[in-house]
Amino acid sequence: MSELVREIVEVNAGIEGDEENPLLVVDVEGLAPTGGWTSVRLEPHTYIDAPDDGFQDFDLVGDRPPQMSSEGAATDALTEVEAGYEGPLEDWCIGVRVHAVDNMFEEEVFGPWDSDDEESEAA
Repeated sequence: MSELVREIVEVNAGIEGDEENPLLVVDVEGLAPTGGWTSVRLEPHTYIDAPDDGFQDFDLVGDRPPQMSSEGAATDALTEVEAGYEGPLEDWCIGVRVHAVDNMFEEEVFGPWDSDDEESEAA
């Protein structure tokens, strides 16, 4: 059964593709409470209506190792884990929020074309 990992360490989010087919790309580093976690992934929240704040929420989850005897048991130390997500960018999305047990991170997203648009408007 999947559960939230302990802590988010870093979140990087951005937009790839082009203006007609933008993709939301999110990479996350976190800490699991023990070694041996498998299937660590970002699970996006599903919305009926777009969230008022424009942030797409994700849970950083994984599968905890089974409880075993001391032989083959998971280490009892925080262990680094990584996960990524790539999917269509909703037109309302201005950022991502990633949740863990002890914290959450927010990161705004900008497309590669955003800086060009701002420069042309300033000229």
